[in-house]
Amino acid sequence: MHREQLGAFFEQSPTVRLLKADTAPLLIDFFYRTFKLGETIAIGQADLRAKLILFQEDLHETNPNQLTGNPDRYLNHWVEQQWLKRFLEANSSEPQYQLTRYAEEAMRFTESAANDGRQLVGTDSRLRIVIELLADIVRGASSDPRERLTYLRSQVATIQEEIARLESGQTVETYKPSQIRERFQNAVNLLKDLQSDFRAVEERFLAIARDVQHKQALGTDTRGQILGYALDAEELMKKEDEGISFYSFVALLFSPSQQQALAQTIASLQSLQALEDQQDSLNHVKRIIPALLAEAEKVMRTNARLSTTLRRLLDSKASAERIRLTHVLRDIRQAALQLADKPINNTLEISIDTEIEIQSPFARTLWSPQETFDVPVPTASLLDPEETRKIASAFARLERLDLKRLRSNIKQQTLRSDSTTLASLLAAHPPQSGIIEVLGYIQIAHDDHHSIDPQTTETIILQTRGCKDRESIVTVPKITFRSRTATNVGVRKPK
Repeated sequence: MHREQLGAFFEQSPTVRLLKADTAPLLIDFFYRTFKLGETIAIGQADLRAKLILFQEDLHETNPNQLTGNPDRYLNHWVEQQWLKRFLEANSSEPQYQLTRYAEEAMRFTESAANDGRQLVGTDSRLRIVIELLADIVRGASSDPRERLTYLRSQVATIQEEIARLESGQTVETYKPSQIRERFQNAVNLLKDLQSDFRAVEERFLAIARDVQHKQALGTDTRGQILGYALDAEELMKKEDEGISFYSFVALLFSPSQQQALAQTIASLQSLQALEDQQDSLNHVKRIIPALLAEAEKVMRTNARLSTTLRRLLDSKASAERIRLTHVLRDIRQAALQLADKPINNTLEISIDTEIEIQSPFARTLWSPQETFDVPVPTASLLDPEETRKIASAFARLERLDLKRLRSNIKQQTLRSDSTTLASLLAAHPPQSGIIEVLGYIQIAHDDHHSIDPQTTETIILQTRGCKDRESIVTVPKITFRSRTATNVGVRKPK
């Protein structure tokens, strides 16, 4: 790298612009909450605007002078800065937004730098990965059958030696807990990098589609020239390193056997005792198969747009109509220029010749009688005073669920410690409304992104109001409430 190259990069790169922005911590926080926490690839404009408004409201409680502008203006600015991409889907009536590769790069750099010193530094496993990759390159690049046979025989000998050792009753050698955590952390980091790399591949396909549409709109090249450019560009994309890697990845990921094997491996990871404190990473890995399938499908849809553009280009009738329209517009412009310096007459005439449209009489629909509707006869309805009184009494006994009070209880309890379970919270703040209050805490845990472990349950005993001798036993998932400083997501303001 040279000074000139670095200077141009720091001046023009959208990634650097995002990192140097005054509001960079706020933007990266909002992007992470919106797109990464929920494994969201694209989001509609209405939903994104609503999330931004909630984010601003939560921010203004502590920093009232930041991000005070109109949400739509912020979204347009982020699109102009190439941090968000705005596009239209065929099955959607509103614009969709997704992160660009520049925003992905800034978030990955920030996450890596912010966690420096806190994450496990896996020197042993990384060295092993490097050694295995280098050896794999040498094996894959060699076309000598003898070298390949030598390697395969050494693998067979190693496997047979391990089988003999196990059959003789010797102890099985396993990884130490630190080695397990080290390799697992490397795998999680590679998966995050892999999800970010999809943006670069997708943008290459979009660039080809835009070039084809641009050449088609100019009208300077023939259909054959544009088609040849598009096919050559797409074929070149498939032959480049990114294209070869992506299509190999798609073939591997869409294989049912590979998906099943990966799912079994992920299920086995959940039971490893050495990874008990890695729940966030385990949940991320658990969702990786549908997330990767969705990412690959999104890139394939982008590639399909190029095929659609080519199909329109090959439509000779539509092409001829566009050429004819171009000539008509050119004649109108020329005539307008000739008449620009001449006085305007009182009358202005224009003659338009159109092609005769021939329609088949069989295209007309058959006659069908007009639909008739039976007019219902209204009947008198008499109210039963006793039944009405019962309904009114039942409605009066309903209790209001005060979510603001429940959130205040959570806040008070988590001030003493960073986290508390639902059982501890109910013990400190006995429910005033019975089981409905427990449901309110569960709803808050879901809305405010506290920890909900559906695999583990806990039993809660509630006293029946008005009758101390009666108890209700409730089994719920294990819920852990975290303080605002410990959680990644701010508390949503109650409506």
